[in-house]
Amino acid sequence: MSEHKHRPSLLAAAALSLTLVACGGGGDNGEAGSTAEPTETLTGTPAPLPEAKVVEGLKANSSYRIAVLFPNAGDPYFQQKSYGYRDEAQKVGVSVEFMDAGGYANIDRQISQIENAVQQDFDAIAIAVTSSTGTVPALEAAQDAGVLVVGDGVFPESEEIIKRGEDSERAGFNSGEFLCEKLGDGDSVGLLLGPPGIDLIKLRETGVRRALSGCTDVEVAKALNNLSDLPNSLSAAENVLQSDPEVAGFYAFNSVVAQAVAQSLQAAGKQPGEVQVTTVDIDPDLERLMKDGWVQHTSVGGSVLLGRVVVDTIVQKLNGEEVEQEAYLVPVEVTPETLDEFDRSIMYPPEGS
Repeated sequence: MSEHKHRPSLLAAAALSLTLVACGGGGDNGEAGSTAEPTETLTGTPAPLPEAKVVEGLKANSSYRIAVLFPNAGDPYFQQKSYGYRDEAQKVGVSVEFMDAGGYANIDRQISQIENAVQQDFDAIAIAVTSSTGTVPALEAAQDAGVLVVGDGVFPESEEIIKRGEDSERAGFNSGEFLCEKLGDGDSVGLLLGPPGIDLIKLRETGVRRALSGCTDVEVAKALNNLSDLPNSLSAAENVLQSDPEVAGFYAFNSVVAQAVAQSLQAAGKQPGEVQVTTVDIDPDLERLMKDGWVQHTSVGGSVLLGRVVVDTIVQKLNGEEVEQEAYLVPVEVTPETLDEFDRSIMYPPEGS
C-alpha cells in the first residue's frame, strides 16, 4: 500500500530522512526481499499528529453522494472498511457507491473511475490510491471541477487534498519500543519492512528504527524489503533465521508478514514466545497466533473506524464546516493480555453485516 507522508508539516524532516535502498531489486522482482539501510538514524518519540475522530450526532445538510474508490476491494482490510463507510453514511444521511480498481497495478482503471465520478456529479470522492503520484492530476482536476476529494489512508502526493489515515510512524515506533522493552544484552532482531518505495511502509520503518535507535543493547540482524504476500514473506523470514539462528525478535510490517514469521519460527523448531514478534494491524488469523503465543504485540488503527472518519470529514466539509487538512487515528497497542478487552468494533464489522 502506498501512502503520502503523514507529517509534511509536522515531521517533514523525519519522513524524508529515511530512504529505502533496495539492493538486488528483490522488492520488485518477486524475490524474498532486498536489504534495506536507513540513510539517517532518528531518535526520540514521534511528535503527535492531529487526531482523527468520529463526529457524534453529525447530520448531512443534503443527500450528498460519495464515490469510494478502493485499489483492491477484495483485500480483507478494505472489506472491513467498506462496512464503516456504509454504516456511517446511513447514520449521517448520505449515500456511498464503491468502485474497485482491482489491484494496485491498475492505475489507469482508477483514473478512469475518478473521471467517471466527476461526470456522474458525485459530491465527493474518498480514495485510497493505486499510485501516490499517477492519480494526482485526475484528483486535482476533480477538485477543480467542484468535487471534494479526501484521501483515505493510502494518499496522493498533493497538498490540495484532505487526508485521513492511521499514524504509521507511531505504529512502527510502538513495535520498536516493544522490542526494546522485551530484549537487551546484545539480542538481535529481524526487520521485515515490506515493499520499498511506499510511504506508509517507509513511515512504519522510520518509527521502528527510531525506537530501536534508543536501545543500544539491541542489534538489527537483518532488515529486508520483502513483498507482502505469504510466500515471499516466508522466504524473507527464513533468510533472517539463516543469517542469525539466535535472533530474539521480529518486526513484521503487517499481519500477513507476521503469520509468515510465525510459520518460519515453527519450522525452525522455536517455541511460542521464544522469539518476540511485533506487527501492525490485526485479523482473526493474527488473533489466533497471539492466543497461541507466536505473536506478542500489534498496533491497530481500525479499518472500520477510518471509514467512519472519512465519511464524517466529507459531510462536515460539504456542510461548510472547517476541517483539519490532515488528521490521523492513534494506533491502539494490543498484546495477548489485552486481546480480550480490545474494542473490535473499530476493526471488524458485526457478524452477518
